[in-house]
Amino acid sequence: MKPMRILQFAGGIALAAAGLLFFFRKVDLHKLAGELLTCDPRTISLCAALAVGSLIFRSLRWKIMLPVKAGWSKKGLFSIIAVSFMLNNILPARMGEVARIVLLWKKNGFSPAVAIGSLVLERFIDLLAFMSCFFIPVFFLNTMQTAFIGASTSASQKNLTLYTFALVLCGIFFVALIAFFLYARFPGQVRKNGRKLTAFLPRSIQKKANTIAGEVLLNLHWTSSTMKTALVFFYTGLIMISYAGMIIALIHDSRFSLLHGLFANAFAALGAAIPLAPGFVGTLHAVLLQGLLLCGLSREKASAVTILYHAIGYITVTIIGLYFYFKMQVKVKDISAAEKTINA
Repeated sequence: MKPMRILQFAGGIALAAAGLLFFFRKVDLHKLAGELLTCDPRTISLCAALAVGSLIFRSLRWKIMLPVKAGWSKKGLFSIIAVSFMLNNILPARMGEVARIVLLWKKNGFSPAVAIGSLVLERFIDLLAFMSCFFIPVFFLNTMQTAFIGASTSASQKNLTLYTFALVLCGIFFVALIAFFLYARFPGQVRKNGRKLTAFLPRSIQKKANTIAGEVLLNLHWTSSTMKTALVFFYTGLIMISYAGMIIALIHDSRFSLLHGLFANAFAALGAAIPLAPGFVGTLHAVLLQGLLLCGLSREKASAVTILYHAIGYITVTIIGLYFYFKMQVKVKDISAAEKTINA
């Protein structure tokens, strides 16, 4: 194993350990065990189904977003996504992302630039969706607070901070939507301005940069179709609802609404976005716990929900990913070798 991989693995383990220490530091383990034991098997089954649903919706969205060209196949996208998420669960530094690029290139014939561009674009759309999962609930926080956690001075102070942050995220969200609209309306002008930005580069680098940018922008072909654009955002909404639905099912309280679930989902996404830790262990636990506490759950209840949310999704996705990993005869060493070719 290369020194860099060793450092990534060690850093991931250290980050996971730090997150778990933070997560368990104030938890009553006896009460936590009691909360975990009260979980209904039917709830676990529902959450597992929602985890699978999120992968299905991702594959359907990806199929729309990927461009069409002779020699490029859109078959087996669900299996590629499943393998990618499985590898993210067991390897550090988001190696599953590399696997997705390599598999789309090697198995489906897409160019590496288009494969990378599709992943970057998908992550950007996810980022916007998770932003909305934060600021939309916060804008209704006063209503949520009265219905669930009750008004208090400390809660009001927290709401002011959350509201300010939500306004910033809302602004970024709508700027991004305007950028999407401008590209859909004036794609030629946007590409032209993009080429101007690379004009200062040496000619050889400029030519390569424009070629890569052109292939990356192919992933935005769907913005010219109202139907495809609506479907992309529709499936994105279903992905967010799937994640939020898992949290809602685990809490099983009529006062904990979809807005609460989306709000907690935004925190889960933040924890999962922190790199290195394999399977988001520790980082997701520490951050999602804070989101659930802000929703008014007791620490033990929030801790139990966090553990179950992570464990159910982790086990379900890993099992499915392993199935396709062996079915597709994927090898990690082949992915690493292909990664070197892409980087070269």
